[in-house]
Amino acid sequence: MRGSAQALIWMTLATSLTVGLAATDRMSATFQAPTTNPTAKTIADYQDRVKNYLAAQRKLSADIPRLPDKATPQQIDTRQRELGKLVMAARKGVKQGEIFGADMSALVRRLLAPIFKGPNGAKVRAAIFDEPHPVTPAVNVRYPDEVPLSTMPPDIMRLLPALDPALEYRFIGRHLILLDVDAHLIIDVIDNAIPA
Repeated sequence: MRGSAQALIWMTLATSLTVGLAATDRMSATFQAPTTNPTAKTIADYQDRVKNYLAAQRKLSADIPRLPDKATPQQIDTRQRELGKLVMAARKGVKQGEIFGADMSALVRRLLAPIFKGPNGAKVRAAIFDEPHPVTPAVNVRYPDEVPLSTMPPDIMRLLPALDPALEYRFIGRHLILLDVDAHLIIDVIDNAIPA
């Protein structure tokens, strides 16, 4: 009798445990953890690519003498050109979109469209196009010396992820570029970031 009572207790416990686990599985299926925000993931992936670029650029930069505290424009230009050559060589064969990425490019276009199509769109456009930009940007080339840097309106800067001071967002025509300030180099481009 004792053995059968013990067996009955174990069977009851096993059945209860099985029913409890099944209920837990159903509940966990109902209350799954929230999925990752796709916009946050897009921005985080982009920021990782930017960090990787900066780490590589800083390694290359270490091989070039630093600028003196009161550097002349000539010294700055010489250092930019030296660093630019090193970065271009290290990134030989790089393709457009390798830093921005397709998802980030689409996100930027989506974020900028309401600004340019909104009531202040003409004013924002005028601020950017205050000087002519008669070139089409390319990746891994020096920013054209004859093209003035565009103004970046605060409305636009608020929408874009923050950058390390070594990098800047700029427009050349309707295209958004990522500019390496230290090398004066276009490191990536989003074509037609400003809607037509």
